[in-house]
Amino acid sequence: MKTNVYFTIMLMLLANWGFSQIYVKGKVTDIQSGLPIVGANIYINETILGTSSDINGTFEFKNLQIGRYEIICSMLGYKNVTQIVDNKENQTIEINFEMEQKINDIDEIVVQSELPRTAASSNQIRKIDIALKPTRSTQELLQLVPGLIIAQHAGGGKAEQIYIRGFDCDHGTDISINVDGLPVNMVSHGHGQGYADLHFLIAETVDDIEVNKGTYFAKFGDFATAGAISLKTKDILDENILKLEMGSFNTQKYTMMYQIDNGGAEQNAYIATQYYKTDGPFESPQQLERFNVFGKYFSNISKNSKLTVSAGGYSSSWNASGQIPQRAIDMGIISRFNGIDNLEGGITGRQNLSMNYKFKANDGSELEIQSFASHYNFKLFSNFTLYATDSVNGDMIEQIDNRYLYGLNANYKFVKNLKKFSIINRIGGGHRSDNVNAQLWHSPDRERLSVFTNDDIVERNFFAWAEQEYLFSSKFRLILGLRHDYFSFDKYDNVGNALDSINNGLPHVSGVAQKSVVSPKISAILKPTKNLDVYLNFGQGFHSNDGRDVVIGQKVNQLVDTWKEKGFTNQEIANMLSMYNFDIEQYNSNSIPKATGAEIGLRIKLFNKVHLSFATWYLHLSEEFVYVGDGGTTELSSPTERKGIDFETRYSPYSWLWIDADVCYSKGTVLGLPDGENHIPLAPQLTASGGLTFVHKSGLDATLRFRHVGSRPANEDNSIVALGYTLLNSSFSYKYKHFKFSVNVENILNVDWNEAQFATETRLKNETETVEELCFTPGNPRNFQVGIVYSF
Repeated sequence: MKTNVYFTIMLMLLANWGFSQIYVKGKVTDIQSGLPIVGANIYINETILGTSSDINGTFEFKNLQIGRYEIICSMLGYKNVTQIVDNKENQTIEINFEMEQKINDIDEIVVQSELPRTAASSNQIRKIDIALKPTRSTQELLQLVPGLIIAQHAGGGKAEQIYIRGFDCDHGTDISINVDGLPVNMVSHGHGQGYADLHFLIAETVDDIEVNKGTYFAKFGDFATAGAISLKTKDILDENILKLEMGSFNTQKYTMMYQIDNGGAEQNAYIATQYYKTDGPFESPQQLERFNVFGKYFSNISKNSKLTVSAGGYSSSWNASGQIPQRAIDMGIISRFNGIDNLEGGITGRQNLSMNYKFKANDGSELEIQSFASHYNFKLFSNFTLYATDSVNGDMIEQIDNRYLYGLNANYKFVKNLKKFSIINRIGGGHRSDNVNAQLWHSPDRERLSVFTNDDIVERNFFAWAEQEYLFSSKFRLILGLRHDYFSFDKYDNVGNALDSINNGLPHVSGVAQKSVVSPKISAILKPTKNLDVYLNFGQGFHSNDGRDVVIGQKVNQLVDTWKEKGFTNQEIANMLSMYNFDIEQYNSNSIPKATGAEIGLRIKLFNKVHLSFATWYLHLSEEFVYVGDGGTTELSSPTERKGIDFETRYSPYSWLWIDADVCYSKGTVLGLPDGENHIPLAPQLTASGGLTFVHKSGLDATLRFRHVGSRPANEDNSIVALGYTLLNSSFSYKYKHFKFSVNVENILNVDWNEAQFATETRLKNETETVEELCFTPGNPRNFQVGIVYSF
């Protein structure tokens, strides 16, 4: 009731506040064929304002100040076109650029903006998809990425599991995610390495999502094994909004976004807030609540420079029914939407501050510098194994992560025009520092019984990268890249030392370590015809290991080397290590596993209506020891091999209708194991998504979308199978003057499906032995959500 009152008051206060929209829009076409040109660069001369044409060749500049502008359109292989416009208040100016192809003359190549994508699997998510897809959180926007699926199994407040390109990325170990350059992945996290929680971001503020699959991009480093996802927030709001949404499971969401300075193109500021709550479909209510706030300000402090400052934060708490064993349902102990330990749940929050400076010189060179800082806290109560270890109290664990992180990103781009070709040079570097306290407790019924680990960790990553893009002609580009990353780790164990007799079965170490890795990249892009692009990519990447694991490995090396000098045999050394809970196999192990990937692909445009993309890829990941945050242990992970195919299609038969489909297939194997026993657990094999998008000038929008995930092995020998599913979702909206009404339906066919699935060894209260079987968190049944938006 209070939230409804809050919404009503805000509506009354702001209803009469508004601003006018002043903008320039248009379309870029080929003068001979009349076909739209995708990816043309449109910029305002002697400013840093610029954009690019979309899949339909259209572009726009929003909220320009009154004045005279020289607008230039450029595209590799075409002659530049310039138009002069006089912008007047409350006037929409439409200008169209008809581009004429030119004979390739290297001396004439001038690069004003980024060229088209450099890999067939790279993708820029359409703004219409971002706008129309109903989301409970920003994390769900990730499912717009072809081949990526997410799964929640801890009440909605915890970061989702991520699966892509044959990887069970856990919560982010092998997929790098950033928001406006701010890293999302957490190193040496209390729950798991690379933990990526996007819940601090309000979905309605997202303007752009860029996807780069593979290890071929020099600017992406840690965690970019399967790829990298970059989200960009809006600089200027389309309109101020007050938004109210309600739905099944006592779901409520209230959003306010208000622009301060009339949405000016030279200077602007806005603030966004959001409150979200839901009980979920479970018999024991989730009681998930989340509150977000975000603010952003930018100013073109000169005609060539721009300063952007953003700040935001969120806090969330929840209960969770957790993942449940199938036999508990079969035995009638619980229902599908019940739990066994209903005290699972947690609390988390993050606060961010970022400052970004961009400068574009008159010669076209560009400099960008960003600094950022975050404070983060996390506490999670989980019980995956029920009574497997403690048959009396239960196995509930408490995981804690408190940290401060800060860092710097910088990059510089300049162009060198030679007689027979041009070179785009990009160089960058920066650092990231995390000061972490990570703890693991045995906490049955949320009461601390004993400590497993309590570590203070300081982890730093310094990096530098360089990339040269050779433009031999409009039909051939070659990109060479190199990246160097340096890591330092400092760990202090608050529980004990390496040779202490601590009876919790875990190694305890304080110490320091350092690691370094160099990653070369190369890509070639051929354009045999204007409607066909062919891509060849190769590169090496990596994901860092948990700082606790790296220091433990360093200690094992020191102990083994010392004991060898003293004349102990290998068996004696192994026995002594085991006595202190160390593993001899960790001696000289690889703590920065290298990934080597390659890809061949193409993109085709047909009849100005159909856009096709096809890529076949390969990835090898070396052996590593993995730190298991749920147990405080380390496990040997054998080298793996993954290969697959990505296929995407976009078809627009009419200006108001889009049809799309994405199909991804991958096969992953653990090397060195017998056939049939070498499956990568939970690695997705077949995924598909697609649908219809209807956007009409009458104000009616609609989407109908499907998502399919095939069954896949849940363990190495495929004796336990994670079940596949197919979901059908839809959304409808209608805009009338300042109001927009929406209805969203999830799981239209009301199928039973498992959102998160694991092969887990558990024991129920009345059992004497543990049982390994499929444990899962059920996905939502059919549910509805309605909303109303007031814009001004």
